[in-house]
Amino acid sequence: MSFIALRPLVAKRSTTVAFLGARRTFADKQTKEEAGGVLEKVGQAFKSDGAVGKQFQGDGNIGQVGEAVGGPFSSKGAIGKEFTDSGSVGGNVEKAATDVKQTGQETKSS
Repeated sequence: MSFIALRPLVAKRSTTVAFLGARRTFADKQTKEEAGGVLEKVGQAFKSDGAVGKQFQGDGNIGQVGEAVGGPFSSKGAIGKEFTDSGSVGGNVEKAATDVKQTGQETKSS
């Protein structure tokens, strides 16, 4: 008889677990969308036209210093040209920013 008395209790537990699983799925989806949005914003910020990236342009806060010093530090100099979006440093940052932004978009849609 004790087995029959336990049976409804087990059924109730499995229903509760299934309900919690549905809530967790919704939370996971919401978290993914939020994380994807953050990744998109970070990626865009580091692109050459983003909030951080544009500071390295010749007219940006960091780029102006190189232009003022001139010589190899100007945007056309040996060092400065590496920080443009087609240079080795700037190009790698641009590619990484694009990859992060794309990952954000994929995360939001999955």
